Amino acid sequence: MTSGHRYLQVSLGDSISPPSTDQHLLVAFRFAADANNTSHPAVVDIALEPLESNEIYECWWVAEPVSYRRNGSIRIAECSDYAVLVQEIDEGPGDDLTSLTQNAYRETFQTLRSTDHSRMAKVWNYLGAINSGDGDNERYRQFSVGRASAFSEYALPDDASPAGTGIGTRLQRGLTIITLASRHPLLLAENPRQVSAFQYPRQYGPSSPKFARGAAVLTGSHALHLLSGTASIVGHESLHPLDVEAQLEETLRNIAALGGSLSVLDGDSVHRVYMREMGDTDAIATELQERLAVRRDQIVFLRGDICRRELLIEIDGVRVQETSRT
Repeated sequence: MTSGHRYLQVSLGDSISPPSTDQHLLVAFRFAADANNTSHPAVVDIALEPLESNEIYECWWVAEPVSYRRNGSIRIAECSDYAVLVQEIDEGPGDDLTSLTQNAYRETFQTLRSTDHSRMAKVWNYLGAINSGDGDNERYRQFSVGRASAFSEYALPDDASPAGTGIGTRLQRGLTIITLASRHPLLLAENPRQVSAFQYPRQYGPSSPKFARGAAVLTGSHALHLLSGTASIVGHESLHPLDVEAQLEETLRNIAALGGSLSVLDGDSVHRVYMREMGDTDAIATELQERLAVRRDQIVFLRGDICRRELLIEIDGVRVQETSRT
């Protein structure tokens, strides 16, 4: 997404250099093996290592100035169409993850009220040691309880849950939450092949995950399509445990099924492919290029743990579709 004078552009690259002089950085997701070395207020360091480079940025550029500020522990970047909230939450060895998560989302809801954008469209959740712990003591389940408690506290209905991604980082503790919000109408989508995440049965934890399968923000100049983290789940069950090739095929079926009700991904999309183990990225990229008509440079492969231990691969994506020229 680098051509033309679009209001919003999303791109992958090894720096945060703007595509043109009139573009301003709304948010940049930095993926690298080392710590962040930039002080730019819109850069968030995600503790996930790219599998094909030392450092890569997913940059979101808008064709207008962006304001940056803080509200407590939350960094805010805001323009006329969007706000991005970034929380990087330290976690000590004795901290309760459920409480940390509930408080973090509580602060998110409170902070959104200070912006012009009250509706959460997409939330990326990156959690250290996401699969550690057994049964209901698993960290992802503890996180899900905290998130659900905050959603209930602020009376957010399940069917208004934003699109979401939850991935485990290389860290043993800590939680990073990036929230994209907007003032514009939001279209949410569910996958007919899958049970809605917020309707998962009790076997997946005391509280079901709170996210929609996809979303679209509809502005006067463009539509922003957002794919939630998508994996090899049909109904509510994981299919093809520990078989990455079969899981990829099932994941692509799910993406295709979602596209039937909400146009999400195509040749103008940027994709993140999260992989629990190092795999044949060339073969996976070829499959994505053939099935989703994407370019190789629109895909970033990241070493990350999926929220279910038997799952090896997950894909999320974003697409900007112009609807008019401004």
